[in-house]
Amino acid sequence: MELNFRRSYVSVRTASNRIERFITSHQIPSYEIIHVWDSHKRVLGEEIVSPIDIPAYDSSHMDGYAVKAEDIINASQQSPAALNLRTNRIRPRTVLNFDLQKQEAFRITTGGYLPKGANTVVPIEQTRLDNENIVQVVSALPRGSFVYSRGRDVKKGDQVMKSGKILRPQDMGLLASLHITKVKVFRKPKVAIIATGSELTSKVENVKLGKVLDTHSHIISGLVEELGGLSFRMGITADDIAKIRNKIESAMLKSMDLILTLGGSSVGKYDLVEAAINSIGKPDVLFHGVKLDRGRVTGLGITKGKPIIIMPGPIQGAMNAFIVFAYPILKLLSGQLNRKPLLILSTLTEEWYARKKFSNFTKIIYVNIRNQRNGEFEADPVMGETETMSILTKSNGYIIVDEKTTHIKAGEKVKVQLLPGLSYTNDQFELS
Repeated sequence: MELNFRRSYVSVRTASNRIERFITSHQIPSYEIIHVWDSHKRVLGEEIVSPIDIPAYDSSHMDGYAVKAEDIINASQQSPAALNLRTNRIRPRTVLNFDLQKQEAFRITTGGYLPKGANTVVPIEQTRLDNENIVQVVSALPRGSFVYSRGRDVKKGDQVMKSGKILRPQDMGLLASLHITKVKVFRKPKVAIIATGSELTSKVENVKLGKVLDTHSHIISGLVEELGGLSFRMGITADDIAKIRNKIESAMLKSMDLILTLGGSSVGKYDLVEAAINSIGKPDVLFHGVKLDRGRVTGLGITKGKPIIIMPGPIQGAMNAFIVFAYPILKLLSGQLNRKPLLILSTLTEEWYARKKFSNFTKIIYVNIRNQRNGEFEADPVMGETETMSILTKSNGYIIVDEKTTHIKAGEKVKVQLLPGLSYTNDQFELS
């Protein structure tokens, strides 16, 4: 497909709006029901309303005796309140079928249910046992002391979780405590990654023959997995429109939710990926050419209702396209409709200028955040050419700079965004 070198570019905001409108109007959320103990890191697909009270009954905070507060209102060391011990048998978390009578005490342990009629717990340290049947209470306690009342944690009918919540271990524990064994979650979005380029190889030994090792598809695959998607690398595809088309169609047959292509997109004479998309059916490219430095040849095509992000081949352009477009799509597809990116307010340590040629584009500055002794953060810009891999290995965050900003002074406060996989993995965030 021959293209004019004078490609027209849409703004990042315009491109993002087109993507969001398409996804929200064409992609029907897909769910599955799984066991609650398999739901770690999954996105909840329903509102959870508590079917029970937690605790289910008034419970004790202490080891001691359940009593009526009115029976010990005048108790002291000099004049203890003598109560009849209902039983010395301890019944932890047993629903009791009797009412506590006036001037009675019931032996209870931490977490144990209070009998009906009891409204206070006296810690065992504030009592004396005269014999097997009499408990001496040596201090007065107000009604409700050391009692964990029914529904204090969660009340029946309370909304405890909203749809779109990413479930953590403690969330699974609460769901199980609510006697919920199955939960509805969003299905993980399936993402196909197609690396294009006749020069690419998957074998290190072929590098000696002039080939280029395919590393970028592995990087993007890891990021997809870190963000909760299912990644499917479709292998290397030669610079051939028919072969690229076949690979895209193969991905469609595997019911992919999103296709990411790497390479095959340029401002030169041929744009292979767009040509391949157009050859499948009615051309439907929402945009191809965006005001993003680096990453200006990024595009979005639609095939059979599924989005295809056309990403540049060079790693920095590909990463920028992933951050700006693929990351939000993955959040939308996985049910995270309103989740905002993580931000760390930092001080930029070096002066930064936009590249003059693309100064009116949206820019991404990769940075390395450092934690200072005073608890504040500093951000060192990490600069390099578009194919410099070490830019990413030296970075743990990035700054998105709007189209109008062309200069940031050293010492200015900046909002550094974090991306799972780039910034941290397995909850480890490297701070130098």
